[in-house]
Amino acid sequence: MRVTVKICGLTNLADACAAVAAGADFVGFLFDPGSRRFVGPSPAWIRGVEGASKVGVFRNQDVATVARAREAAALDIVQLHGDEPPEACAALGGPARVIKAVSVSGVVDWAVVARYARVARILFDTASAAGGGTGRTFDWDALAGAPAGLEFWLAGGLDPENVAAAVARVRPAGVDVASGVEAAVGRKDAARMRAFVAAARGAGRGPAAGRPAGGGGTVRRAGHGGDDETGT
Repeated sequence: MRVTVKICGLTNLADACAAVAAGADFVGFLFDPGSRRFVGPSPAWIRGVEGASKVGVFRNQDVATVARAREAAALDIVQLHGDEPPEACAALGGPARVIKAVSVSGVVDWAVVARYARVARILFDTASAAGGGTGRTFDWDALAGAPAGLEFWLAGGLDPENVAAAVARVRPAGVDVASGVEAAVGRKDAARMRAFVAAARGAGRGPAAGRPAGGGGTVRRAGHGGDDETGT
């Protein structure tokens, strides 16, 4: 199965175009004012990004604010990376238009995940006080209990060096990277973006993606770039 790739934390048009050229299916932009990669409330340059689906990442912002930013920046999808309830996901368009990040610190509450899965695509990320952005992987064995048929994306400390192992072990439908392909905070490295996409896609040529295949990752720092701001 072809693994979907999202490159997140983009702060400028040149890097966004380089991410598309590297083969990203989705490109992500941080609309959380608390992020060091915050792009502002309605950056016009995002409208000019073509060739990949555009994702705006928000954290605990009200539905009206998210909807306005989505329209202003011509976003295809919004990613909710805070404590937003399922009702917010539904109000913003459901799975076709919403990704919901689920923080993982130990045992996953699959009943909660199921409620969100009805109204959003699911992305698992390493838990933190800020909702994400730790640059650390979590124990991938935590996803071993994923219900059959649940497709999900994996984030948290991924980089070109470990994404193949992540895909082989967890079998996600997609992977999400931010600082793991950076040269500096908010500045991407084109070579690392290409390497990440190639590694993810190469590892994806195995059993059907979506559920773990056994084994697991250990919590560690990302191999490059500091904190991974998928959601912060």
